[in-house]
Amino acid sequence: MTSATPSNLPLAGGYSPTFIWRVSLPLAIAYLISYGLRTVNAAIAPTLTREFGLDAADLGLLTAAYFLSFSLAQLPLGGLLDRFRPRRVEAGLLLSCAAGCAVFAGADASGGLILGRALIGLGVAACLMAALRTFGQWLHADRLPTTNGLMLAVGNAGAILSTAPVLWLLGLITWRQLFLCVAVLSAVVALWLAFMTPDPPRAPGDANGTRQPVRPGGWGDVARSRLFWAIVPLPCLTNAIGLAVQGLWAGPWLIDVGGIAPSDIGGLLLLISAGMLVANISLGSAMGRLMRRGVSPVVFCFVCCLFALVGQLAFMFSWRSAPAVTMTLFGLTHVAGNLLFAALFSRFDSRVHGRLSTLINFLMFSLGFALQWGVGLVVNRFPDSPGHYQAAGYERAFLLLLLLQVVCIAWTAFRWRTVATSPAPGKVDA
Repeated sequence: MTSATPSNLPLAGGYSPTFIWRVSLPLAIAYLISYGLRTVNAAIAPTLTREFGLDAADLGLLTAAYFLSFSLAQLPLGGLLDRFRPRRVEAGLLLSCAAGCAVFAGADASGGLILGRALIGLGVAACLMAALRTFGQWLHADRLPTTNGLMLAVGNAGAILSTAPVLWLLGLITWRQLFLCVAVLSAVVALWLAFMTPDPPRAPGDANGTRQPVRPGGWGDVARSRLFWAIVPLPCLTNAIGLAVQGLWAGPWLIDVGGIAPSDIGGLLLLISAGMLVANISLGSAMGRLMRRGVSPVVFCFVCCLFALVGQLAFMFSWRSAPAVTMTLFGLTHVAGNLLFAALFSRFDSRVHGRLSTLINFLMFSLGFALQWGVGLVVNRFPDSPGHYQAAGYERAFLLLLLLQVVCIAWTAFRWRTVATSPAPGKVDA
């Protein structure tokens, strides 16, 4: 166990060297891997479709397998993160990621690809949640939006690497060799987190920072919260749409609707991730400043999610004239749901933050699975030439997504008045 030496302690106006290099760095690399693997199928979809003879529904199911295993892991993961060292929980799961990459690389049929993606989804299930839980143990609450935003931006950097850079790299090596390299990197980071990353010098409820007592009924504090169920639908749906489009359907849309050659989509896909990176940093920083001025972070999160409707217009109406603007605007408007973590952390007892964050993640990724597969089912009803689909299919799918968002907005507007002034559920810490 690492002792709480002065160099380990969080700095009031910044971050300690230990926190930056020994805690944040391996967590950031793990999340970089996680996000890169989440979105890489958008870049390699044409290759997989050609090599394995997949249609739109098959491709949607294959890519969504990541989201299904990822989301199913979230609920048990919440209790593990609250009870045990987050870094070791993440280290153990990363070994599943390494195994999944190896299985994916060696697949000779779609079943092997699906199994590999499912193992990868399980293996990276803790990458963001363990980081958020760790930051909550090391930092003060008003620093969390900015720090969380920076970590989320690292994930967007992973998504950037999975676009044009991956397409360039695939000119040098095969996609199978690429996944084998990621398998080795995942195993190395797992060992780093398990044996070289220190525990927090102090944690709520435990001066040694090793294990925290969890009150009985901790899940109940989250599940019974009227505030939680009033606010989470729109942010979770916003992020799920971002996951479905960035992780897969942006690539086929650019080819089928935008008329872009498959070899040229990498730079445009990169713009989605670049927009998300900028938005995560800027929105997280803005939220931290507004919190210090007394602005409700929950309201700020909800308002930012409304702009996602603007980012989807080009997809809904098949605007082909400016694909670069379409991709950038989508990226800028579809990460606002990430603000939900920091917004609700201030309203719940820190001893259930693991459960809170993983329940949010469960909802986001379950929706991501459903939407990624669901878009494929809708698009599949409008075939064009083999392996390609009509613009009408994408328009129909995005219209359905819009209707879901309108329902969520109406739900929160209806419920907000009754929960806005309710006491924070299970709240003990400021």
